[in-house]
Amino acid sequence: MSENEPCSVTQLLARLKYAVECDVGEAMVVGEIGSCKVAGSGHVYFTLKDATAQLACVFYRYQAASCRVHLIEGLRVELVGRATVWEGRGTLQFVVERVREAGVGSLQQQFEEMKRRLEAEGLFSASRKRTLPRYPESIGIITSVTGAVIQDMRHRLEQRAPWVQVYLLPVQVQGKGAEHGLARAVQMWSESERFGLPPVDFVILARGGGSLEDLWCFNEEVLARAIAASHVPVVSAVGHETDFTIADFVADLRAPTPTAAIELTTPDSAALLETLDSKALTLRKQMTRALETARLRLLVLERGKLRHPQELLEPFMQRLDVLHEEMGNCCNARLQAAAHQLALHSARLQVGRLRSALEHANERLQTALRALRVGTRARTDQWKACLRVHEERLAAASPLHVLKRGFALVRTEDGALLRRAKDAPAGTKLHISLSEGELTARTEVQSEHATHARRAK
Repeated sequence: MSENEPCSVTQLLARLKYAVECDVGEAMVVGEIGSCKVAGSGHVYFTLKDATAQLACVFYRYQAASCRVHLIEGLRVELVGRATVWEGRGTLQFVVERVREAGVGSLQQQFEEMKRRLEAEGLFSASRKRTLPRYPESIGIITSVTGAVIQDMRHRLEQRAPWVQVYLLPVQVQGKGAEHGLARAVQMWSESERFGLPPVDFVILARGGGSLEDLWCFNEEVLARAIAASHVPVVSAVGHETDFTIADFVADLRAPTPTAAIELTTPDSAALLETLDSKALTLRKQMTRALETARLRLLVLERGKLRHPQELLEPFMQRLDVLHEEMGNCCNARLQAAAHQLALHSARLQVGRLRSALEHANERLQTALRALRVGTRARTDQWKACLRVHEERLAAASPLHVLKRGFALVRTEDGALLRRAKDAPAGTKLHISLSEGELTARTEVQSEHATHARRAK
């Protein structure tokens, strides 16, 4: 191809792949595992990095199945494989063949060292952690203004405790220098009056899941000390259930996920309404009994013809009737409002249950489809193996297999197999089948002398 002649993307990537595989070929590389993911096919995709660069790697299932090293983020490994270019995305890729553990990665080592040091200072002590209010009135959230985390938390809060006031202080939750913004946000809410922020009952530090590098700002010492010095309780809700950061250990409460932080720190409005309804009913019964007791006492005074005490009590009797009527109206209004709130939350709950049921049904469908594919593939492989066995048996029993060893099949003109010479008198037309091709022949007359001579031999 001429240098001035344009080539297609496929052609260029093919040339690049050829150049990389020829010039680099097999190689051994050592580094620290970054993000790591196991696909549904069983192949493992991860990045290998050092202080200044990273490399995309793939460990195919048929080789990963026999590997005894459990690949996790932060693990330092030594890889043997080959460099290539994946034409599907035009990316450089290292195809791993063997893995050997080389020690703990630098980030993981930094994490463990800082954890030991801060724990020795008492920052993780349970005695310094504060209890959160059972019925909070206001909550401060420190997280990114973009993304699904703040939306998920807001929706969950509307379902559980819609009366709670929520204030968002947007910050950067990933990248270089993000820890200083997070520490500054914690300090601002710790001194809310000084910085002009509304007072809150506690602060939630939230972020979605990610790799060790993505969550590293929550492992920095400046943020840990800001949480420890905060006058307002801090809830750490960073990553997924399996992700742990230094902020989790210093905070007053650790939630496995951001939405779980809402569930752990706020009451369930449906349960509260049920409790209030029960208490309202009990109070109404007690008030009714008290009113009946008062009426009975008044009747006793009337029948006893105690004129002067009766005259003193008459204004209070009327006042008691008015209070009874007002109490009934108040209870009815409260019950109607509670019923309205209950109907509203019940409707929201039904929508949530339907969505959850659809998600569970979809998961079961996907699981059934995967099982069907695996079963179909296994059954197909089984029948293919049986077919190969029968093919081998058929080939072994085939007459053609015998013909290849130098034998022949002799048939008369009517197609019958010829087994004895006396069945073919002189002049009989014969068809002879060999391993390759067929012949036609006729028998000849043999002299009696020649026949005796051959018998003598």
